[in-house]
Amino acid sequence: MVAQAPAFRTFWGQRVWPAPILRLYAPFFVSGSLAFFTFSWAHTKMMNSPEDKWINIVNNVRDATERQKLKAAAGDYMESHK
Repeated sequence: MVAQAPAFRTFWGQRVWPAPILRLYAPFFVSGSLAFFTFSWAHTKMMNSPEDKWINIVNNVRDATERQKLKAAAGDYMESHK
């Protein structure tokens, strides 16, 4: 007599039942991945790059220096015309 395979599925000797895990959770996999990559993309776009930060600092210092020169010139003008 030839031994036949059992009529049910087995995994390491344990009986298993077919479950549509992938089909059931596919919308969650897709939407979760889409949300993750969308938020990651948005975060990257909203962050300032390090180069821009230093360029802004240098420009602010340069503008402040120009304003200080103008204030000093205006003060000298006011002193000379009293």
